Amino acid sequence: MQTNPTTLPTLLRTRAAEIPGKRYLIDIEDRALTYRETVLGMERWAGAWARAGIRQGDIVVTMQTNTIESLLGWLGLASLGAIEAPINNDYRGELLIHALNLTRAETVLLLEPFVERLREVAPQLRFLKRVIVADATGAVHGLPFDVQTVEAFLAGAGPLRADLDPKPWDIGAILFTSGTTGPSKAVRMPWAQIHSTAVGTLPLKDFGPDDVIFNPGPTYHVGAKVFPFIAALVAGSHVMRPFISLQRMPEEYRKYRVTTAFYPPFVWLDEPARPGDKDVPLKNLLMPIRLPRIDEFKARFGCRTYSAYSMTEMSCPIVDPDWNAGHVNKEGFVSCGKLRVGYPGYDIRIVDENDQDVAPGVVGELIVRSAAPWTMNAGYLNNPEATAAAWRNGWFHTGDAFSTDEEGFFYFRDRIKDCIRRRMENISSFEVEAYAKQHPAVLDCAAVAVKLGREPGADEEIRLVVVKKPEAVLDAETLTRWLIPRMPRFMVPRFVEFLDALPQTPTLKVQKAVLRNRPLDKVWDREQAGIALPR
Repeated sequence: MQTNPTTLPTLLRTRAAEIPGKRYLIDIEDRALTYRETVLGMERWAGAWARAGIRQGDIVVTMQTNTIESLLGWLGLASLGAIEAPINNDYRGELLIHALNLTRAETVLLLEPFVERLREVAPQLRFLKRVIVADATGAVHGLPFDVQTVEAFLAGAGPLRADLDPKPWDIGAILFTSGTTGPSKAVRMPWAQIHSTAVGTLPLKDFGPDDVIFNPGPTYHVGAKVFPFIAALVAGSHVMRPFISLQRMPEEYRKYRVTTAFYPPFVWLDEPARPGDKDVPLKNLLMPIRLPRIDEFKARFGCRTYSAYSMTEMSCPIVDPDWNAGHVNKEGFVSCGKLRVGYPGYDIRIVDENDQDVAPGVVGELIVRSAAPWTMNAGYLNNPEATAAAWRNGWFHTGDAFSTDEEGFFYFRDRIKDCIRRRMENISSFEVEAYAKQHPAVLDCAAVAVKLGREPGADEEIRLVVVKKPEAVLDAETLTRWLIPRMPRFMVPRFVEFLDALPQTPTLKVQKAVLRNRPLDKVWDREQAGIALPR
């Protein structure tokens, strides 16, 4: 068999032959699999998928947490040439219907807590036929589909050494965007794109078999596909966590001797200094922005920082040139880095609305293309109009506003699309507004970001500006309590205010910049009102 390091299943087979006993997967429950055991698990899942009738090119939707089982399930699908489409665990109602119908998937694998959501929308699902419940302790009733537990699904499934391991141009996963200009789009990610992201996220020449990558999920983010790939590329290990926990991760870094992570454990700075502080295993921090106290942290613990700009549709065209993330220009903007050199041969430009180049220092839209085929997205699933719009004139249009300087550093300046970044989630203002407009008293509304700090890249909260129907009676608390059970937890607005009308341009588009700049001092605040969001 000819190995192909640009696809993870074949790379893992190579590692299983070279270093079969080397530990590859670790979870926070102290379970672990070697490279050889990982391949055996992948092949068992492949056998179960094949027995269930899953074939090359089929799409399976998943809704689960980041665990050893979720990874093996994805790899089993991939080794058959089938495709996983993981969706956000907070999806419910219209978002869930949209995602399932867009993929046209006949099979869904999900956790038992999400069964009720599926039951609620079952009549609107046009393609779904089979449901596999990952953690059910007994029979699952009330779904008009073929339903079985994972235990039954895997029972008796023999390892299938498939001859359909994917090629670089095959689709390795389908991930959903935040839906910033309409309903969420499903990005078709070729294996060459996932590979290019893995080799661009960090400078792998500086890594080796002793490295331990921390992979805190969730499954529907690109990191869940890239971090396991990085670990295999350097013949290292990676620790899987089912969900992000900023409180628990600092101690887990020490317990599992993590060398590479995304979140700096700043709580370590509050501990008494020790002579061996620089001897901690953690050495590599992937940081999209410059954080307060990071210089202090690096000096005390001997860490280095790296940054890369990417998105679901791309594979890191802008990266840190020198393990010193945080270059700041005279205006105070933090650079994402410079053009990535070498494979896959990126071209990037900053352009105006007519795709004409703008001068250094001028803000425009970042557009990207690459020389190597299949190293960027293969379009949006079942959405040719959106694909054509994004790829117009032969360049992928990111929708992000950037500027550059004479030294070649690139600076993220804003989101051209109306996307809100809250606690690591990219949130569609369109979808927040769609939920609010379902309230019978709401005539119109607009959702905008509220930055929680002045530093570049500061976290954001959601501000919902509402216009009530004539003579309607509605207040902020009533609307918020109405929204909580109907929308994903991460989308619930923190700030709610009411206006007689939304500011509009002459072409009747909402002037969201005006809304973002309105003062907050008299705006209703969910947190100050003491309204907690149930999990």
